[in-house]
Amino acid sequence: MGIDKDSPIPVYYQLKEKIKKKINNEVWKVGQCIDSERELSDHYQVSRMTVRQALGELVQEGILVREKGKGTFVCEPRVKQRDIMSFSEIAKRNGFEVKTKVLEFYKMKTPEYLSDILPFEYVYHIRRLRKIKDDNIAVETVNIPCDYCGYIDEDLLKGSLYKLLNEYGYIIDHSESYIQAILIDGEYKRMLDIKEDIPLLKIYSENFTEDGKVLFTEESVYRGDKYLLEVNIFRREGKIK
Repeated sequence: MGIDKDSPIPVYYQLKEKIKKKINNEVWKVGQCIDSERELSDHYQVSRMTVRQALGELVQEGILVREKGKGTFVCEPRVKQRDIMSFSEIAKRNGFEVKTKVLEFYKMKTPEYLSDILPFEYVYHIRRLRKIKDDNIAVETVNIPCDYCGYIDEDLLKGSLYKLLNEYGYIIDHSESYIQAILIDGEYKRMLDIKEDIPLLKIYSENFTEDGKVLFTEESVYRGDKYLLEVNIFRREGKIK
């Protein structure tokens, strides 16, 4: 099917979707150079400017990458997050199936440094490895008051923690997060089972209910080459003085 120039859908967007479909169908595989601008222009009978607009958006979305003097190549897919959602939801929205390995799970007295945030006697300490396909993507460390979730076991922790909390009647209303780029060390190389030096993204979050209770704290470390965090910032109503 070619480009329908009589359609109300912009020509560049139609072309963009056709390129994405070819990538999804592995006509162009990860690391492979796609057709040149001239070839795409001739094949779909559209202007070079239209081709550049379609490719430009795909580059911005992390689907393609341009290499000067070489061409435009298919990127390795990244897990992309926007808004508050669990890793399982993020993976599903991006078309991936997530696997979880529980690395640590035990009940402990609430550490002193968490006592003001989580004013309970005991918390569950949970550390999980999150995988997509054969790639280790993230290590999550969660502390959650035992009072909030009663009985849980490792099998329950292999799914979405958000969904598990929903079953106990708790819904996350908002999250306060701190984001930091960190250098990989021996511990994370071991947990993520990687040998090369890659950038990591650490996100510490306190997750709140609508009435302001902290449900749990979470420190997640993501592979920077496999994970993309999209942040949207809005100015609140009112004038800036």
